[in-house]
Amino acid sequence: MAEGSRRIVVLGSTGSIGRQTLDVIGRLRRAGRPLEVAGLAAGRNVELLADQIETFSPPVVCVAGADDAAELERRSRSLDVFHGDEGLCRLARLDGVDTVVNGLVGAVGLRPTLAALSVGRTVALANKESLVVGGDLVRAELERGDGRLVPLDSEHSGLLQCFGAGRRPDVDRVLLTASGGPFRKTPIDALDRVTPAEALAHPNWSMGSRITIDSATMVNKAFEVIEAHHLFDLPYDRIDVVIHPESIVHAIVEFVDGSVIAQLAAHDMRIPIQYALTRPERAGTDLPKLHLRERATLAFEPLDPDRFPAFAVVLAAARAGGSAPAAANAADEVLVSRFLAGEIPFTGIWRGLAAVLDRWETDRTPATLSRRLEVDRWARETAKELALN
Repeated sequence: MAEGSRRIVVLGSTGSIGRQTLDVIGRLRRAGRPLEVAGLAAGRNVELLADQIETFSPPVVCVAGADDAAELERRSRSLDVFHGDEGLCRLARLDGVDTVVNGLVGAVGLRPTLAALSVGRTVALANKESLVVGGDLVRAELERGDGRLVPLDSEHSGLLQCFGAGRRPDVDRVLLTASGGPFRKTPIDALDRVTPAEALAHPNWSMGSRITIDSATMVNKAFEVIEAHHLFDLPYDRIDVVIHPESIVHAIVEFVDGSVIAQLAAHDMRIPIQYALTRPERAGTDLPKLHLRERATLAFEPLDPDRFPAFAVVLAAARAGGSAPAAANAADEVLVSRFLAGEIPFTGIWRGLAAVLDRWETDRTPATLSRRLEVDRWARETAKELALN
């Protein structure tokens, strides 16, 4: 390892965030930054993982299944291979690592986040479920030890950068921006008939299928409000959302003196990823630059609750607290899958969320990881059984 090198583990390396993270690491290394990939975790895309291993030479990797792990070990005797949820946690706790990038999708990302924080790692977090499902658990772990959270999402990265303009007690409120997705102008009475292909056609961002559908329903933005609440210890009544179709302004902070600070950048996830890996410094690479002279306008409009009812449903779960956000996340994952499979209409997603949360009961036991995962399982089963046609 080169002197002064920063050692990084990437969880979810074959997913959208993981691939872009490795692209950023490659660019930074070519620009002279001493970065080492200490470990990679993938699901079942072993072929792409094999290519990543060849390029970045990590000594340790993790895959979902034991059979895939055995195959990788057969290919390379010098490679340590973990598998399953326990393997993810072992990788997150790997000795000598500076930063764990959590680009996993779903509640599976919570345990590795807690594991990394428990041994004092910096977690560059794109796995929003870590905070949606277990935000209070994550905050408790942060208070216990030396671990740190750095946001990877463009909106939360933007907030982090805006906060540098003033003292935290002088913040009046913050605004997260949302593009409005593919159905910002679609007649509301036509939303019941939109197709999965139409919902996956995001106007600005290239993302995985679930987050793209969540952007179309605005569930993703409600989850980001929950993330902001936990990341920055902000009450919900001081976090707002505004529709910004151009996706150029990512976050806005309003200070008590009337000053408004915004963070702008090209809509490319590699920019906040790079900032998370280099902060407090900034690195010059060949990532896209924002040329405002080519932008005629920057538009803003309020979020329409009639067009995006799922936003209010999830935000109500956030305010209820406890395991309600965990139930919302698990139900949403199932409902999105059912929509993509053609089992339910697009509007069935928000109706299903409302139905699951109507059946959720207030927690009366202390918050634990096992309890959250129990609620996760309950919500998934409930969402699978709902008749929503």
